[in-house]
Amino acid sequence: MFRFEHPGFFWLIGLTILAVILYFTRQYLARTAWSSWGSDTSNQKITSGQHVRPKWMWLGLLGTGLLTIAAANPQWGYRSVAVESKTADIYLVLDISTSMLAEDIAPSRLERARRIALDLSTKFKTDRVGLVLFAGNAYVQSPLTTDWHAIQLFLNAANPDQAGTQGTSIGEALRLILSAKSGETDTRGAIIVLTDGEDHDTDAPDAIEEATEAGWVTYIIGVGTEAGATIPITNEGQKYLKLDDKARPVHTSLNKTLMMELAQKGNGKYFDATGGDKVVDELGKELAGLERSKMEKRSFTEHRSYFQWFLLPALLLIGFMVVANYKSDVI
Repeated sequence: MFRFEHPGFFWLIGLTILAVILYFTRQYLARTAWSSWGSDTSNQKITSGQHVRPKWMWLGLLGTGLLTIAAANPQWGYRSVAVESKTADIYLVLDISTSMLAEDIAPSRLERARRIALDLSTKFKTDRVGLVLFAGNAYVQSPLTTDWHAIQLFLNAANPDQAGTQGTSIGEALRLILSAKSGETDTRGAIIVLTDGEDHDTDAPDAIEEATEAGWVTYIIGVGTEAGATIPITNEGQKYLKLDDKARPVHTSLNKTLMMELAQKGNGKYFDATGGDKVVDELGKELAGLERSKMEKRSFTEHRSYFQWFLLPALLLIGFMVVANYKSDVI
């Protein structure tokens, strides 16, 4: 398949043609003007020196034409290109329990956690990112992938309706990650848990320790406030408060103490989601320091470019024209 990568540069050909037209128009007008002042013989002697420059002009025009073709970059055929890059593995673990609907941080805990996760997914486009959703149970929404667009799609769709049971099963989410890595290389990365930590399972500390022993660093982002809030539930367009068994509004608050303990066990750090963009920046610096030892090889095809076959002759012609024209002026 033949094509020009940048066909818009062909407007320069129009300028070249215009220059030729102007040159011959000028020559015609000059001859007409001289013919009124003397005989043909005398006029030929006077204007004979003017015919030297057109030789160099044609070289310049040819060079300009070749330069235009080079700029348009003619391409035909394809070639395979292999690119190798170092990557790290990063798992986003998002709490989608109903307590994440609380609005003690605007617009809601879940929405704030989702925004932080989205920002993080775009910050590390060259790394492999996975997504685990959890509430009372956990499941892998996306295995490790470099397709961060897919991760963003899953994050935008995450909601409590996807949870089979309610609760905060951090331990199960971490064990899913550990089992998913079995049989692969020894390279480990980071686990980022976004949760309010309420109604957590007692298995979380043990799971964190196992992940640490396996080489993972676990960061915790606490979403919510210790003062807490009630939980709004939307049903058929109507918003209600979630009630307990005694018909009283359920009040949920951030379990900050637990979150900090888990982050310490995971050799990571605790971040508060109320920090906004600062959380993303600080966590981004932490993740930038991850060891990236895994080589991921990607192959793709691209068009073969042949601009150099026109660029070099164009430069030689234009250079030769400038030098020759300069010498003729000196002589």
